Amino acid sequence: MVQPLAFVIAAAASVLAPDLSDTMAGTWDMKAGDTTIFRLQISENAKETTAAWERPEHFETDGENFSSIRGPLVRRPASSVRVDKGDIELRFDDPAPHSRPDVFRLHRVDATHLRVTYENFEPFDFVRSAPGTETIGPWDQGRTYVRLIARSTSAEMTAIFEADQNDRKAEKIDWSQVSAADERRRTRTQELLDSDALQSGEDFYHAAFVFQHGDLADDILKAHVLATIAVARGKPAAVWIASATLDRYLHRIGKPQVLGTQYKLSQGEPVTQEPYNKTLVSDSVRKALHVPGLAEQEQQRLRLQARNGGAKQP
Repeated sequence: MVQPLAFVIAAAASVLAPDLSDTMAGTWDMKAGDTTIFRLQISENAKETTAAWERPEHFETDGENFSSIRGPLVRRPASSVRVDKGDIELRFDDPAPHSRPDVFRLHRVDATHLRVTYENFEPFDFVRSAPGTETIGPWDQGRTYVRLIARSTSAEMTAIFEADQNDRKAEKIDWSQVSAADERRRTRTQELLDSDALQSGEDFYHAAFVFQHGDLADDILKAHVLATIAVARGKPAAVWIASATLDRYLHRIGKPQVLGTQYKLSQGEPVTQEPYNKTLVSDSVRKALHVPGLAEQEQQRLRLQARNGGAKQP
């Protein structure tokens, strides 16, 4: 009996296709966008498991951005492979003198995905390469390759931020009530931070606004740190709040601000930015931090002076 051609092809494919249901053997790629940066190749047999790591010879990374990639493709065999509770630990010796080995821990998510932990970076996601995938590289040395990391945004933190802002939009503001609400918001935000419930750039952006309304210098300093994290996690709008909290912190500890984001408004007195060290950084640096230059700041000071009603700083 002659079998239909489609049946013969399907049968051949079922014989040739490897069983990926419960193995890490194969080739795995870590991508930044559409570009493969790292490749792990794992082989298993009855006696042992071996592995190799393919990567650029030189690169710089914060775990999310890969830059200054140069040199040829380097292939390092694993100096040791250890299986632990279904995971695999790979150790790669660094040939540079006095260097520590690179240690990866691989966790199989499913047949086509690995979760790889390395030092203090957020876990790297590797995907199984299709058979016959070409070698990786070359890379553009002048380009930054960005690894997109999905981080959820806390609905509670968003609500806290919106309440903080809405309290400052009322036509008549009872600052004693707002201050009490601010303290409750800071307390809850700190609890969210301590429980690792805040993950996204949006979360840290919102938290920075909450803490910058604090009474203590450390509240303002914490706001600056949180804003810096927000920028690092893909929230460019947080550059301004990072700048403003730096200046506000300096004022709070009795030092001159350096960027010019802070204006002091007192009823019946001239609006001032003092103390202000205007020469520490240039206007080009201010521009890079989303802060107006000195001339525009002076125009803003005059506008505030014209309508100064002694309102508390927003």
